[in-house]
Amino acid sequence: MGSILAAALTDYEVMTTEGTQLGTVENITMDPKTGDLHALRLGSHDGGASGYHKIDDGQLIVPADRIEAKEDYLLVRPPK
Repeated sequence: MGSILAAALTDYEVMTTEGTQLGTVENITMDPKTGDLHALRLGSHDGGASGYHKIDDGQLIVPADRIEAKEDYLLVRPPK
């Protein structure tokens, strides 16, 4: 996937390529030296989180390498 401005991802709805809604981007993590995106932090969501890491505050962590496309939703590949 091509370059994405990190600020453009905040508040974006995230869905798997299989159509499962995961939540909304609340924050991102990135490498401060290279600017490479590491992961998306999604607000807590009741369903569709299976296979993704959930941290103590309820945020769902989606690795950036799972991002497939940015359309009406940010599309990510489901976990393996």
